[in-house]
Amino acid sequence: MLFSFLIANDSTIDFKEYNSYKTLYIRSILESNPKLKIEALNGLIESSKKLGLDYKEYEDELRKLGKSFSKITKKNLKSNSKNLKKDISSNTHSKRVVLKSLSLKNGSITLQFNKPLKKDDIKNFSLSYKKKSIYKKIFDIKSIWPYAYREYRLKSVKKLKIAQFKKNILRVVLEDSKPIKLNYSIDKNLLKIYLNSHKTDKKVPLITTKSKKSNIYLNRYKKIIVIDPGHGGKDTGAIGYKRKREKNAVLAIAKKLYKELKRRGYIVYLTRNGDYFVTLRDRTKFANKKMANLFISIHANAAPNKSRYLSMKGVETFFLSPARSDRAKRVAALENKADLSSMSYYSKQSFLDFLNREKIIESNKLAIDVHKEVLYNLRKHFRGVKDGGVREAPFWVLVGTQMPSILIETGYITNPTEAKRLSNPYYQKLLAKGIADGVDSYFAKNL
Repeated sequence: MLFSFLIANDSTIDFKEYNSYKTLYIRSILESNPKLKIEALNGLIESSKKLGLDYKEYEDELRKLGKSFSKITKKNLKSNSKNLKKDISSNTHSKRVVLKSLSLKNGSITLQFNKPLKKDDIKNFSLSYKKKSIYKKIFDIKSIWPYAYREYRLKSVKKLKIAQFKKNILRVVLEDSKPIKLNYSIDKNLLKIYLNSHKTDKKVPLITTKSKKSNIYLNRYKKIIVIDPGHGGKDTGAIGYKRKREKNAVLAIAKKLYKELKRRGYIVYLTRNGDYFVTLRDRTKFANKKMANLFISIHANAAPNKSRYLSMKGVETFFLSPARSDRAKRVAALENKADLSSMSYYSKQSFLDFLNREKIIESNKLAIDVHKEVLYNLRKHFRGVKDGGVREAPFWVLVGTQMPSILIETGYITNPTEAKRLSNPYYQKLLAKGIADGVDSYFAKNL
């Protein structure tokens, strides 16, 4: 039965516990920590049993590690899971140095790490391109920067760049049109860089740049994202202006988003990468099997009748929740009809009753961040992009996912202007960039 795990759990153990062990499992792989993996697998097996989930793969992997499944009592399971999230965020088991924050004050740059630095951890050198009037001071630090490439514009120097240069090397670059004079000091977990300038850096605006392609290594914070291009194959989705088909537009957008997220260092999967039909059940199952951290479903909206083709437009972002408006219900019904038409009203309401509240809250946060960045990127280059808002709706493709999930209606394919834009590669690229920026923003706030 579809999403049977939602109603199979009669115990007090919920999905928060299960997801905590999933996070621990991913961490054990990234850290190559067999002991941690055994602990995570034991927890996944026990919590899966409680939730009615398939745990055979976990048992098989545990057996390959040469360990038999050890019984975990309900009391121990609850006690262990309670501390998992705290343990993960506090880096208790991590032996790596992680950059936690960066600040500027009175011409100095302070980088704060989670552990004390050693002199040997830092290499400092200079590069210059005199013909182009480019001078650089570079710091290579044995540490991790758990975010994507960042660039700042300062008063004392033209640019400050931060990126994960190699797997265990953080690179900080100061760039200016004149030779840069500086000193630096190490004070336990602080690296202070003093710029010999009379100018003061008070505010540091983040510059949105077309950065060079870089293989950003996100270490154990590396996230798994599943992108779901709606419809496909026999299910064309909405048919809009000049017979443009939703399934084609959203696949093109999804592929660009796939490339953009991969470029930023995420692990990314597509539920479909061609014109074929995938059931809503299989999309959800795929995301859960990949143990995704986020699920993003891409769609295009449609007006209910021709008389509203011109008036209805805009970008909307939805997260899963019992619908509160007729408009949300209409949009959800349009996207849900592919292969769930046989479900009764009672069955649908039963599923909604078992929605995980924590997942709804996280999905709402993700929707807000993504929606904001999508609008920002589109409006910089196209006029009249309407804000359709962040909304709640019961999209069944989101019901069975075990991670924060959103569905983006990228525009109205029935609106002549938006239909043309949705087929425009540049517009698609801006959409992809906006979604990726929103993902970055979400993880920066919710690591």
